[in-house]
Amino acid sequence: MRDLVGIEYVALGSDFDGATTTMVDASGMVLITQALMDERFTNDEIRAVMGGNVIRVLTETLPNG
Repeated sequence: MRDLVGIEYVALGSDFDGATTTMVDASGMVLITQALMDERFTNDEIRAVMGGNVIRVLTETLPNG
């Protein structure tokens, strides 16, 4: 996805509240981080994918209140 649309549009989503069955639970996040490192993502790219992009989009789009 990074190479297709750019890192600023890539983020992980989750549904760890039990309503949906997922392949991993939150304890598997370390494995995702390691896989990104193995693929030579930069620290800034990893930070963006692991939550930075979501925080940026929410900050830019939600009303101040």
